[in-house]
Formats: sequence, structure tokens, C-alpha cells
Amino acid sequence: MVVATSRNYAKATIAFRVLRFIVGRIIFKILFRVKIEGLENLPKEGGYILAGNHLSWIDPFLMLGYFPAEPRIYFIAAREEVYYPAWRRIFTEKVGGVIPIERDKNGSSRELLVKVKETLEGGGVLGMFPEGDVSGRETGKILPLKRGLAFFASATGAPIVPVGFSGTKELWVRRHIRVIVGKPIAGRKGGKEASTTLTEETTAALLQLLPKPIPTPPGRKFLYKFLTNLFTQEVKEHPTPE
Repeated sequence: MVVATSRNYAKATIAFRVLRFIVGRIIFKILFRVKIEGLENLPKEGGYILAGNHLSWIDPFLMLGYFPAEPRIYFIAAREEVYYPAWRRIFTEKVGGVIPIERDKNGSSRELLVKVKETLEGGGVLGMFPEGDVSGRETGKILPLKRGLAFFASATGAPIVPVGFSGTKELWVRRHIRVIVGKPIAGRKGGKEASTTLTEETTAALLQLLPKPIPTPPGRKFLYKFLTNLFTQEVKEHPTPE
């Protein structure tokens, strides 16, 4: 049940709908071969958390481009990354879908929880990649989940919907990408015990969704470096799930 708040977080802006159509229905359709499975597992109303494994920059864009426009998905981002320079602030405010936070600020966890609760109670959806990092290589496994996901879920009682991404680590034109939405994990409020259980259940659900990596085909991969590193802010070593 969506709790009434001063703001309807489920509503998608016109700017977002236009951008979503251009990216998801035109650009991605031309560039990649995307297969989405399990959309029927998404709850009809907001107030839930999407938890996906993380392979590259394209993962959140796939959620935004192929999942329903409403209820609206929100991602947590550092304020300085979405508000500066000025054009980013204009873009963020017009398109929406961001919960901005102040890094290294006393009480930031408490403040963020308040914003997350407001978003979920207002009918929005929280999108998260709980590994806390991008996997260095696609192995069909995941990195240990950080505690943020279970913290938000156990504090709000929001259900968790697992999302498995495969084929997004390395990108090229006509690359086959698969996104699988799993069945929701029932929400439960509680302390450490509830958090531990939610983390274990989400880990198991994600592993169940991930297929074995498909071997990279031989031959030329058009725009491989460009597409793989697009929107990647810095090239660095990432941990590989074992």
C-alpha cells in the first residue's frame, strides 16, 4: 500500500518518458540485442527495491529503458555528481529519478534513510546495485553484498525484487544482453537478524538468475572500446567474483 506523502514519487516526468523512448526503444534497439524476462514479477505499485548485479554502466540504463515508466525508479547518487556543473542540475531536475546525497557528511546515513523512506512511501521504486562495485569480469557469480540494501529493506519493510544482468560487461554493436527479473523477496522489518536474512535471500536469488557467461565470439566487435567504456568515469581494476 502506498502511503500518501507531499509528493507523488511514482509519477514519471514527460522529459523522462521522452528520453526513455529515445534510449530504450531506439538507440538500444539499434545497438544491442536485448532480451528482458520476468517483467510480470514486478509489483504493480511502487514501494519496493530493485536489486541487481552490476557489470557495467549500462545496467541502470537498461532498468530505466525497459522497465515500466511508472512507478518511477530512483537511484542514489552523490550530489556533486548530478548537480555540478550547472547543466547536470538542470538535466537531473527535468528528468528526475535521483536521490542526491552529501558525501562525508555527519548524519548522512540517517538523512538518506529518511529520503529513501519518503521515496518508497510516495510510491517510488529504489534501484540499487548492492555489490557496491562493478564486477571485474563476468563469471556468473556476484561479489559479497554490502549492507546498504538490507539496511533500507529492514528499516522500511519494502520487498526486494532481484534483477540479473548478463552480457553487459563487454559491449559492442549487436551484443546479446539478457535481463531477468526474479520473484519478489518478501519485505520484513527488523534488526540485524532481518538484515542478515534479507542479504542471504537476495544473494541466493541473484545467483539463481545469472546464466553461465557466454564465451566471447571471435571476429571484429564494432565499437567495442567505445561502448564498453562509455560513461565509465575512470579505468581501474575491479574485484572479480569467485
